[in-house]
Amino acid sequence: MKYGVVNNFSFQYSEEEYSLLDYIYPVAQEYAPDFDYNEDTGESYIAVSQALDIFKGRYNARKLRHKFTVEEYMQDKELQGYLQALDLDSEKFWYLLLFCYDYSWGICMKGIEINKFPVEYIRDFVDAIYSNYTGSGMLGASFNEPISLTLKIGRKNIVIDNNNAIACIAKFCDDGLENNDLTDLSNGYFVDLTRRSSDSVSVLAYYFSKMIISAFDHQEHLKDKRKKGANLSDKEKMVIAHSLYLTGIVSNKSVRESDEYLKAILKRYKNTEIKKLNSFYL
Repeated sequence: MKYGVVNNFSFQYSEEEYSLLDYIYPVAQEYAPDFDYNEDTGESYIAVSQALDIFKGRYNARKLRHKFTVEEYMQDKELQGYLQALDLDSEKFWYLLLFCYDYSWGICMKGIEINKFPVEYIRDFVDAIYSNYTGSGMLGASFNEPISLTLKIGRKNIVIDNNNAIACIAKFCDDGLENNDLTDLSNGYFVDLTRRSSDSVSVLAYYFSKMIISAFDHQEHLKDKRKKGANLSDKEKMVIAHSLYLTGIVSNKSVRESDEYLKAILKRYKNTEIKKLNSFYL
């Protein structure tokens, strides 16, 4: 089986290859931007995404996550008809499908879990104490429920069960969060590369669809043809619906006949934020 149209991508500039990946560039920049910094000012700025080079490497190594073939893609006459009606290049859209599916799978189904900022842990700690705090009187601080703090160091436990001490600790932490410059505190996400998690297939379908929509939004001729106030045209929706079936994300063939499933997932998962790292595009 011929793997796509290009056998191997070059990492040197090629006008022909650059053109074939035309639909991918803005999507990669939106979903996986790189950052650099100005050595003179110390300010960071958005740089060119490295996701495309990673995609090329995965493509060349035959590591892209997909089972659908270019033959199946070309034989889907309805999908090809919609692409033609929208004046979209079928060959370029093939590579967009490969990228969006691979990227979506890497974050939704093989995503690397990330922990919260250290400051977030402290805030949760303070909020938990304050939510149980009822006030301070002649006998000191009081709480709705019995409260204690336990610090474990190896096999040793340090227990604080004094209400006043716990109230003071919460106050010190709260004041520190509000009044101190914490920019020097390590706020980076702590990552365990072995901790992977999977979302539902519906979330995968949503994420994949949003990436395709992003590509459409960067095609001015598509935006110009949409009805006033519409985010997508009917034909654009059907391209996504057919793509969901072609890629195998949705196995029910009826998805090709209606945009109801697409509308449902876009509504259900609107503004969903996936707080994971993409294990394929690190």
